[in-house]
Amino acid sequence: MKTLALVIGNNEYHESEKLKNAVNDAIAIKEVFEKLRFKIIFKTNFSANDIPTFLSDFAENITNYDASVFYFAGHGFELEGENYLAPIDTQIPPANKYEADRSCIRLSEIIDIHKKNSRKIHIVILDACRKSFDRGSTIGFSPIQAAKGTLIAFSTSPNEGASDIGSPEHSVYTGALLQYIGRERLSVEDLFKNVRKTVYDLTEGKQTTWEHTSLIGDYCFNEGQIIYHINIPYDKKVVKDADYDDDHSEFGKLIMAIKSHTWDKQNLAIKKLLATPIENLNENQQFILGRNLLQAADGATRNAKKFMDSIKYEIPKYNLDGENHLLNGILFEIYFNSHGDFRMNKTKKGNNFEEIINLRKIDALKKSFDFINKLLIATEYPLIYLPKQNDEVLDISIIATEVERKDIFGQNKKSQIISSIIYKSVDIIKQMAKLYFYRYELKTEDEFKKDLACFFTAPISLIEIHPNIKLSLICFDENALNDI
Repeated sequence: MKTLALVIGNNEYHESEKLKNAVNDAIAIKEVFEKLRFKIIFKTNFSANDIPTFLSDFAENITNYDASVFYFAGHGFELEGENYLAPIDTQIPPANKYEADRSCIRLSEIIDIHKKNSRKIHIVILDACRKSFDRGSTIGFSPIQAAKGTLIAFSTSPNEGASDIGSPEHSVYTGALLQYIGRERLSVEDLFKNVRKTVYDLTEGKQTTWEHTSLIGDYCFNEGQIIYHINIPYDKKVVKDADYDDDHSEFGKLIMAIKSHTWDKQNLAIKKLLATPIENLNENQQFILGRNLLQAADGATRNAKKFMDSIKYEIPKYNLDGENHLLNGILFEIYFNSHGDFRMNKTKKGNNFEEIINLRKIDALKKSFDFINKLLIATEYPLIYLPKQNDEVLDISIIATEVERKDIFGQNKKSQIISSIIYKSVDIIKQMAKLYFYRYELKTEDEFKKDLACFFTAPISLIEIHPNIKLSLICFDENALNDI
């Protein structure tokens, strides 16, 4: 789900009203949203003159996204039934409603943007009313008509202030939010429940968070696209190797040569790196070397391909103290992309996939497969094979009907139209059809099993299909694919 986020943090109010942590909070939220691959509009210490620019930017861009998040950290207050978010140059509290209308963001302005985009999901997070300002007794959301599909989260309940401190370098509310916002497949409702409990506990009941929701659809901040809360024993720059640079070292220069996609540079760099004794490479270097070996082998670079073709004999040489960081890198590259995001059913299944997965049977390499299984289990994605020593057969039921159909040469052939592909009580026919061509192309049973193996990232020997009729030439039922 594509998400647009507007993130704002204000510290530099007039001297007596300055805050310590609002900008830190906004920066931390922005960094998490970057990992989540959100499009971000970011502003700190905004003045009243800045409001039209970033609100119009938000309103114009929101139409291109499935969901939006508005996050504000700073001073906020309620006045005559309206909720205001204060720029750094406004008087706090303002002299009257008219001054507030002209110098602050009105929450109703954000809601109006949502109402014009009512088919989307919208999340508003307000870590406001810090320090000494209470919202007042009329805040209770009676004047707010939240657009359908909107959740509004306040850091406090009515008549409470919010603390600007409470966790290291963050307010108690944003500190709690940061603990949960990257957790895979945690629904937004459950996320804010967890935040409420944490804030209540940390403030000994003095601060209770509050949400108002008209959400209809489901939303998770992290649908499985980041894995950083897991304790991966490698530096972020090799987990997110799109950000890797040569760091002015000889090793870094050789890795960048492999990344150049220039055949002669790649071959020479791989030859030098594979000749380097393992004791001279640290864990991060071995890990990113493994990732780049797989990339280069898929690109048919000779020395990388030679290594992969003999991986059963080559990879044990990289075992050190019971760990094989090179193999960890190879396995990670199969399932996670250059941003550290889970590939789901679009994993890398190059020519050497079967040889790599067959390494799971070697006792000395068990720790590497424990490592990748831990990451795969954490994604909670159910349609992927977990490569363990003990084989798990993937039993798949097929519902098909036999018809006569012309092949690509115009010849009439008996074929089987598949209407359902059932795995663990789930019909995956539409997911399969998005990746493989079955509308107009007839495939044999062996070709079909190969496609299923690719879909699940599994050895083809572990795919067992149970059809209701004999399969010889296969295509998909057009009616089953109407929504694609």
